[in-house]
Amino acid sequence: MPNQAPPHLRIWQQNLNRSGVTQHSLLHGPHSKHWDVYALQEPHIRPNKCTISSPKFYTVYPSTRFTDPDRVSRAVTLISTSLSTNAWHQIPFPSPDVVVIQFVGPHNRTTLINVYNDCNEHD
Repeated sequence: MPNQAPPHLRIWQQNLNRSGVTQHSLLHGPHSKHWDVYALQEPHIRPNKCTISSPKFYTVYPSTRFTDPDRVSRAVTLISTSLSTNAWHQIPFPSPDVVVIQFVGPHNRTTLINVYNDCNEHD
């Protein structure tokens, strides 16, 4: 069904430590076709405050990206373009380090919360 996520979401989670090489390898390697969602922490962010992506993925930044443009996002979620945009939506969350996505599937709703947790800050 085009308006639903598949019965099993395949999710890869990784802290990239801001490495562009690691992020390119992850997105353009042969294994990239095996994942529906990449939940990334500390992605490589270019000087224009955008991350590296691929035409095979939608890039979802924290919902505060445009309300707090001076803060760099430390969590980014990439969603495969093979999933219909009618099968998921972003839920606003007031942090530049959190991305919340809700998927609609054949059994119910699944909420993915991608969090970068800086152990040194308490905000």
